[in-house]
Amino acid sequence: MNLVTGAAGFSGSYVVRELLARGERVIATDLASAWGSDETRRVFAAIGVPIEHPALEIVPADLLDPETLAPLFARPITRVFHTASLYDYSAPLDRLRRINVDGTRNLLEAAAHVNLDRFVHWSTCGVFGKPYTAAAGRKTNLPFSEASSSPRTTPDDATAPAGTELVNAYSVSKWEQEKLVWRWHRERGLPVTVVRPAPIYGPGSSYGHGGIILAIAQGILPVLPSDAKNYVTTSVHVADVARFACHAIDRDDTLGEDYNIVDDSIVSYHEFLHFIALLTGRRLRDLPLVRLDHIRPAFEAAAHAWRWLELRLGTPRPRAFEVQSAVYMSSSYWLSNRKSLATGFAYRYADVREGLKDTVAWMREQGWLTDRRRLFVVSPGGAKAAAVR
Repeated sequence: MNLVTGAAGFSGSYVVRELLARGERVIATDLASAWGSDETRRVFAAIGVPIEHPALEIVPADLLDPETLAPLFARPITRVFHTASLYDYSAPLDRLRRINVDGTRNLLEAAAHVNLDRFVHWSTCGVFGKPYTAAAGRKTNLPFSEASSSPRTTPDDATAPAGTELVNAYSVSKWEQEKLVWRWHRERGLPVTVVRPAPIYGPGSSYGHGGIILAIAQGILPVLPSDAKNYVTTSVHVADVARFACHAIDRDDTLGEDYNIVDDSIVSYHEFLHFIALLTGRRLRDLPLVRLDHIRPAFEAAAHAWRWLELRLGTPRPRAFEVQSAVYMSSSYWLSNRKSLATGFAYRYADVREGLKDTVAWMREQGWLTDRRRLFVVSPGGAKAAAVR
């Protein structure tokens, strides 16, 4: 039997859908508040998750409350898909650590007495850090593969990848979380497979790439610096993340291995954002005399100020308007997917353009492209900015 943590979230809901489509029995767990949300049921229905399926059992639990986790493993669980994490670039490190690291430790302790066949852990390609070559003293555009410095390939006491730097608190918490999982694998025999998705997009999320789509569609992002064409972005459709996890869990050769989950696309931010504008019917203007390096300090200052207003006064903030948006847009990321392909896996959305077509079409059908409420974080403290990978 399969346990999916964070099952009401973005990645988790697609894992549930994939498992049910394969005829598997699923225990879906998440916070009780998530299951009690009308939004969860609307999104489940819209992406095709049969919430009343006879092979699906919904069991509320909280990673921070061990007493709620124990009943999960009273069931005949043999396989765990651990997607649950706080995915919020504006959250403070202590909160991210408490949920992502301490919560994962609680889950592992609860499962310690169970003879698991496999534990698939959701990490992130963010644990590779921001590309940088210290010897050259400049940013580089080298591809990250599973052989690159990561939580798996570094000593136990390493707090960051060698030769790069972790760019935000979320990546720090995911580094520590993945370190914890590998330690359990080595010392306690946890049968783990780690998946490291690139930025995930697809129907059902208005954060990350979803927030960028909404910002362009609703005119919040009308212009683009001229040099954005020099930077490389990578991504992966959420359906492919779920499909790979279900593909990997059935293979013996994936035990104890890690995989970058990323499509084949290598496109500039300029091309990526202009393609979204084309799909949403918006015109995105280039600013020929403006460079990212020129506007980044002002963008970061404004994002910090807006975050302060959000925390103090509950002022709504566009989901895409975060300091990390400027950091990522001014960095080059190139991730290798060769190891995942070597398992015989085929990406359904190997070209990000095809995935964006389907995503924007879905958002249009659901009325998201014109729903300004989805564009903003409306909860003080940014609680609603959090999405579960």
